[in-house]
Amino acid sequence: MKTESGSKSFWVDRYAKGETGWDIGRVSAPLKAYIDQITNKELVILVPGAGNAHEAEYLWQSGFKNLVVIDIAEAPLSLFSERVPDFPKQNLICTDFFEHRGKYDLIIEQTFFCAISPNNRIKYAQKCHELLKNKGKLVGLLFDFPLTEAGPPYGGDFNSYKTIFAGYFNFRSFSPCYNSIKPRLGRELFFIFEKKIIHKMSRSVILTNEEITNKIRRIAYQIYETNINEKEIVLAGISDNGFILAKKIKEVLEKVSPIRVLLCDVKINKANVLDTVTTSLKPEEYRDKSLVLVDDVLNSGAALMYAVRHFLDVPLKKFKTAVLVNRNHKKYPVKADFKGISLSTSLQEHITVEFGKSETIAYLD
Repeated sequence: MKTESGSKSFWVDRYAKGETGWDIGRVSAPLKAYIDQITNKELVILVPGAGNAHEAEYLWQSGFKNLVVIDIAEAPLSLFSERVPDFPKQNLICTDFFEHRGKYDLIIEQTFFCAISPNNRIKYAQKCHELLKNKGKLVGLLFDFPLTEAGPPYGGDFNSYKTIFAGYFNFRSFSPCYNSIKPRLGRELFFIFEKKIIHKMSRSVILTNEEITNKIRRIAYQIYETNINEKEIVLAGISDNGFILAKKIKEVLEKVSPIRVLLCDVKINKANVLDTVTTSLKPEEYRDKSLVLVDDVLNSGAALMYAVRHFLDVPLKKFKTAVLVNRNHKKYPVKADFKGISLSTSLQEHITVEFGKSETIAYLD
């Protein structure tokens, strides 16, 4: 089985084998030029997924001392520490970027975004937004070539990146890079994104935490009533929010019914639904079982449609769909069998379900 590029073992293995073809051995010219024009040396800066961290080394040598470097693998951080012995050890952090906490004025992106699974790209944009202070900037390079399953590196283009980042950042600069190294010339986009301030008070709350709790309970009962004679069912949640919702439904189902519930994490790139769909369960684990496909919001229906197609490759005893919010302007002939609420919204409006540690809220933007 192929190890996913988001896993620690994948990157530990790459460094152990010396498979670091992305490393050009020095700070990249576009980022050097950007760093050289920064006058405020007091900026708090993060370099995530830093690898051998040549950009971080250049920042340190240029007088930026409020600098944090993180990577999921220990090896590149150890090499960096040997090259830059005066760099504070506590600011070299071996961790998963998505687990990191902090507040920064600037995040430097260099070959990290292209290395994570495309399924996590929206999650990356959300995380950068969370880590940045107000008016904070995300600056770096993105590859400009067709998205591929053969990565890392994975590709992408201006329009797909715009879709991913537009909800969280204002684009201060976003254009083809003129000073890339020769092998990447014409294949890189340089960008400066500024954190967008999202005023939650101006957003319309369509479901409160209490309402969502009640609707999840109702969906769970409906699933039970439909599968009352089943000993086992599968709840397949589309990552990330759909899987979180599936887990919450499972918790209720296990309290109100004797049915054994299997959870399945469904990975689909919502920015490009034609990408391969992957699941945490093998086909033989859900074959001939009753399966409910779960997502938080049914928008155009594209993600649900292609996820449905994936599960039709094996025979199922019963196949239903469940969503928390059903929107009535679908482009595809797919419906929700179980739904918390149905809304008639315009194509320009956006629904966001935020699953927090203490409460869950659904907004209409």
